[in-house]
Amino acid sequence: MIVDNFVFSRRNRRPLEQDETVGRRAGMFIALGLFVAPYLLRHKLIPGSEAVWALNPVVLLTVAWLLLYMLGHKYAMSRSFGVVRSVLFAGLVLLAFSTGMSPSFLIACLLPLVLLFVVVPETIFPAFFKGFMRVLNAVMLLIAACAACDVASGFSVTKAITNFYGLDSLISMSSSGRLVSIMGHSLLTAEVALLYFALNQIASRFMGAKINQILVTLVAAAVVLLTGSRSAMVCLLCMIILAYSNAENIKYCIVIIVGLLAFYLAGLFDTVIDRIMIGIKSGDMTSSRNVQLDQLVAAGVIRYDWFTGHEFDYSNNLLIIALEYPLLRFAFSYGIAFSVLLAIYLFVLPLVQTLRGLGIVPFGLLALYFVHVNTYSSICSTQDGMLQCVIVAWLFVGVARYSAFLGISRSSEQGD
Repeated sequence: MIVDNFVFSRRNRRPLEQDETVGRRAGMFIALGLFVAPYLLRHKLIPGSEAVWALNPVVLLTVAWLLLYMLGHKYAMSRSFGVVRSVLFAGLVLLAFSTGMSPSFLIACLLPLVLLFVVVPETIFPAFFKGFMRVLNAVMLLIAACAACDVASGFSVTKAITNFYGLDSLISMSSSGRLVSIMGHSLLTAEVALLYFALNQIASRFMGAKINQILVTLVAAAVVLLTGSRSAMVCLLCMIILAYSNAENIKYCIVIIVGLLAFYLAGLFDTVIDRIMIGIKSGDMTSSRNVQLDQLVAAGVIRYDWFTGHEFDYSNNLLIIALEYPLLRFAFSYGIAFSVLLAIYLFVLPLVQTLRGLGIVPFGLLALYFVHVNTYSSICSTQDGMLQCVIVAWLFVGVARYSAFLGISRSSEQGD
């Protein structure tokens, strides 16, 4: 961990209480923007072009307010953005403009990446993280309560939400017995459940939060199962094994296994099992993604160039299915080089920082979250997918920085 990327509180003359208030409110508003005012809801309530809603206004204004507070109160900013990150971002910007990325995609897919340059001071970050988690936990409990009502009432809540949004894709999911929440697509809901589990593990291990691990695990499992997402189910199972792999957590495993058995008896596994059986019978567990990808590559419809992209035809359903994988879609639309730089900038660097700062378990949790993100096209759309992914990576990196700062502070105190 690079020490000169820290912002030391001993140089700050602002009252600690003020920093904590600002941090808590900023974290809460960013989480509210992501989980209470998602893209579909914003677009439904106030219709507009994609460019208008491509970046979440609540999150944008909150980040701007936080940065102005930090600058206005003379916090020392990071003395080094890092040569690697700066070069990668410059390359992404150059390739985005040279390949003709549209304004809405520049706003939704490129602008959020700037967040990874921001270093939140250690006097602000704990309250910021706590405020974010407070909203995330409340939203997940609300989603879980709606899911429980769905189980008891034949998916009445899901049907009401799909009717409100009025999208054919959501209506199709609802009719097949998959949970649809305020987030919209079932995979988005499953993604929120994964980050809910992963961030609560981080909060418990490194931020001093007292978490009911059994409740968090069962809530995440119930939501993922009801979404019917096979990839999310596999990722969550691996997260649970990773998080509870040491001897101290065996007591949790027994209760969790009993809870999962109760879920099975209640029928929560039915949708996932049905989708797995359909995949086995068809010989494709990717909802025909791989089949369509192979066919379109063989037909020459999909081809990749290093520094040039191709126009993506959103009216071609087969092309959309084939390029559900984000990095492949980015490579097709903006070139292989853009996709490679993005993968290093967004996935590899935060994983390296997490591994060095927090260890193997947080590294594995973040990696599994990234695996799920890369199974569908959320981060390459003009919605909140990229923003949400960047914020999760930002939080993991922030915890790594904060944990390293605490270690440096303890070493200094022992030296004194």
